[in-house]
Amino acid sequence: MKRFAMAVGLTCLVAGPAFAQNAAPAVSAQAPAGGSDADELSRQATDPTASLMSFNFINDFRTSFYGVDDDGFEFRFQPVVPFRAWKTSNILRLVVPYQTDGPGNEGLKSVSIFDLVVLPQKWGRFGIGPVMNLAESESAAESKFSIGPALGAVVPISKKLNVGGFTQNLFASGVAITQLQPIVAYQLGSGWALSAGDLQFVYDWELDEWVSLPLGFQIGKVQRVAGQAMRFSLNPQWNLKDIDGANKAKVVFTVTLLAPAK
Repeated sequence: MKRFAMAVGLTCLVAGPAFAQNAAPAVSAQAPAGGSDADELSRQATDPTASLMSFNFINDFRTSFYGVDDDGFEFRFQPVVPFRAWKTSNILRLVVPYQTDGPGNEGLKSVSIFDLVVLPQKWGRFGIGPVMNLAESESAAESKFSIGPALGAVVPISKKLNVGGFTQNLFASGVAITQLQPIVAYQLGSGWALSAGDLQFVYDWELDEWVSLPLGFQIGKVQRVAGQAMRFSLNPQWNLKDIDGANKAKVVFTVTLLAPAK
């Protein structure tokens, strides 16, 4: 049970865009987010290979759990910063979660960070780099620090459709977890997009079983607020893996501040 709780905590940390490269066209920060400009920002915001700086404020409303009559809420701050080093495109991402309600300990949860290098290919983009996790002091994990490789690929089928996948792997004493995230995003126009959202399929090698099998979708819209480009998205999810204490259903509402290159 302790290992499952740790796996669930790690699952929450690996959401959102995975890696970025400078090949994606930027939109002027002064252009109004309407029509084609909103569509371009929406495309970049849902494309994990786009060179788009963003600051995500993620509200995770957990409406039900398996075997536990409770609900919960967790807030996550997730800055995504693309940069270049040694003539190579990188992205640095930090995830800082804070639980205010629900099963388990409240307060600051496990913090994760990764830096990925993006390598352009003829068919799309490929990314590789290290991912690290620092567990909270109250965690029952044998090791408070875990690290492993992250790999991902995105193929642009068309200007409207991107498909791909991403995996993150964390290892330490008593920790061996693989997370798989499908990437599917389709642009609907006028700044709207339909995507798979943050679906994290998690396999625990210590327990030798899947501990999270979610289904869901995300609907999002790019809109300017007081001149600032922002994206609002809603992501309902249902976990098909019935394990006591596991999240059963939740709704993730995200407000993203977009900072396109000028």
